[in-house]
Amino acid sequence: MLPSMKMVNVCRSDDFDFFQPFISTGKLTAEQMQHACSRYFLGKTKSGAPMFWMIDDMMQPLDAHIGNAWISSLLKQREPVLAYWQVQHCLFGLHLLEVDYPISIVESEASAVLLSELFPDSIWMAYAMTSHLLPDLLAPLQGRTVTIYPRTDPTMSTYLFFLDYATSVRSLYPSIDLHIDTTLENHASEEQKERCIDLVDFLLE
Repeated sequence: MLPSMKMVNVCRSDDFDFFQPFISTGKLTAEQMQHACSRYFLGKTKSGAPMFWMIDDMMQPLDAHIGNAWISSLLKQREPVLAYWQVQHCLFGLHLLEVDYPISIVESEASAVLLSELFPDSIWMAYAMTSHLLPDLLAPLQGRTVTIYPRTDPTMSTYLFFLDYATSVRSLYPSIDLHIDTTLENHASEEQKERCIDLVDFLLE
């Protein structure tokens, strides 16, 4: 059985631990958590692990990220008939593309969900893993303004990777107005850079 919206809806949930630091400090409400979970079709496994569905701009679920695993790998292990399934990925949150807002991209799906309520004037998406971040992953964003918010690190290697990545994307898709944000490089402390924090960590701290 390939992923479907029926499968997505069976797993739906609107209560996740990663919201709690923001709810307990008054930065977000339980109602905002429920709103964000609904918009992103968040799910949970039977063991309580979050399921972040990659749903494309045609509302087709392509895969789901569960911890360090992908539901496509789990399904292939369970169903030998799926061995030749050519799995595709898209940006997490791509199904929200129809709203004409600027697009902001982070690594973590949980961070994208949180930021969507903290800064609702952008469409927040996530790429989940750098290894999946080929330039054509941004092809659906042609004609849009896009900002990527890289994690920081002590050597600036992530930031420099995204500068090169932006060059590749612009050469293929010149209509994407692509920017690489420098907030963490300019304002994170050396100790925060050692921990490779992302934008949500920075805001919480």
